Amino acid sequence: MENLKEKMKKYIVILLSVFLLSSCILIPENLATSIPASLTPINDPSPSPGNTESPEPRETNTTAPTVTLIATDTSIPTETVTVVPVETSTPENTATPFPFNLQTGSLVHIKNFAHLSDGCDWLGVAGQVFDEDGKPLINHVVVVTGKIEGKIVNFVGVTGVPQADIYGPGGFEIKIADQVFASEKALFVQVFNLDGIPISDSFPFDTFADCERNLVIINFQTAK
Repeated sequence: MENLKEKMKKYIVILLSVFLLSSCILIPENLATSIPASLTPINDPSPSPGNTESPEPRETNTTAPTVTLIATDTSIPTETVTVVPVETSTPENTATPFPFNLQTGSLVHIKNFAHLSDGCDWLGVAGQVFDEDGKPLINHVVVVTGKIEGKIVNFVGVTGVPQADIYGPGGFEIKIADQVFASEKALFVQVFNLDGIPISDSFPFDTFADCERNLVIINFQTAK
């Protein structure tokens, strides 16, 4: 009984093997694979490596440009100066630009007689301004400028003020300091009109550390 079972198993195994082998598709080794004849080859525009023949050169007619040189005058121009005549006039006499000058005999140092009580505690200038006929003029500005002990000073007086009548009609007075001191051409006096325009030159004067010479009399007069 056991032998029969063994035989049946072998028979079944053989049948299964035959069945499996029959279901497989065998491809022959000599099956030809070829490109279908209907395919159109693509033309390669690039030249074949084997074909190195260059195209025949064309004959071209190239005309070289013609340069025409025009002769020009290249001489260096010389600079010419044209002198235009200008009408000139003879200048007038301008030796005296200001109408007023120092009166002859002016710049006198005397004792201060207008402020006797001040004594040596007063130093200044005073005087008058005259026209060419000797007539005293009022409303003229007299200015004293310069330096005192290194400091710039500027003093102003006007002709014709009542306080200066003691010096005569149209007189002026300018106080410079509360004490006498000596200086040499460190101070200047000048006359202006009421518009601030100078009408005389600027004249230097000296001062003295002397109670008998603490007033400087300065007169101006129109130049004739």
